[in-house]
Amino acid sequence: MTRTSRRRETARAEDVFAAKASRRGERGVALILVLWVLALLTVLAMSFAGSARTELKIARNEYEAARARAIADAGVTYGILGALDPSPQTHWNPDGERHEVAYGEGTLSVSVQDEGGKVDLNAGAPELLAGLLRAMGAADAAAQQVLDGILQRRRDAIAAGNGTLAFRDVAELRLVPGMTRPLYQALAPLVTVYNRNDRVDPLSAPPEVLRSLPGVSEAQVEAYLAARQQAGAQPTALPPLAGVDRFLAHSALQVVTIRSEAATPGGGRFLREAVVALSGTPPYRFLAWRQGESAGP
Repeated sequence: MTRTSRRRETARAEDVFAAKASRRGERGVALILVLWVLALLTVLAMSFAGSARTELKIARNEYEAARARAIADAGVTYGILGALDPSPQTHWNPDGERHEVAYGEGTLSVSVQDEGGKVDLNAGAPELLAGLLRAMGAADAAAQQVLDGILQRRRDAIAAGNGTLAFRDVAELRLVPGMTRPLYQALAPLVTVYNRNDRVDPLSAPPEVLRSLPGVSEAQVEAYLAARQQAGAQPTALPPLAGVDRFLAHSALQVVTIRSEAATPGGGRFLREAVVALSGTPPYRFLAWRQGESAGP
């Protein structure tokens, strides 16, 4: 074989090797591209699965919340029926006592509180308001500032005339000078705009209201609460709260606040608060219907 032939053979072999190397390189690039595509698809699949799990969890939570809301709303009816029940054995005393009820697959905790047992912001005696402010932890100066603000709103309402109320909703108490968030949260369950009386009904008054009565002793209040729990709403069976008669008056049940808290086996929770007028026509009507602040998912 001549030198020229050998060169040709060598060139041909180099060309073949280069072609094979090129094909191997192409296959390597293709393999890398495939691996990248597989990795991308894996990431997308995992992302989709995670998103689907999140959406499923959200849907499940919304479903449980809706179930809890429906059960809590049914609990309001339980409260109304219990408060209106004429039977002493099954009647619910409107003193805020909690009643545990099984409903469907969920559970209910329902209480009925007579608004007549609370201190009225528009009509309550100033001594009652002052005692309640101090009982809820307000210092003397702070309590006096808030009391002055409440009384000033009353004077402004009287000056305005035309039946203007100083407070149309308990939430307006937040606007009084000196009112703090912790003090408001403590006071809100104990005051009302529906009593329209300068006194409170001791048969249904919350314990905090009774303890805030000017001049009453802790021993008196504890004895009264124990007797009230035993006797129910029977005034003659209860010991007197000496020295505070001018702040007390028994009245017919007219307006109540019902708190109905529901829980489902799946973890749903909902708190419904309803203010209900139990007198007049129709037999009862709703004055307020709201979600309670303490409810959670």
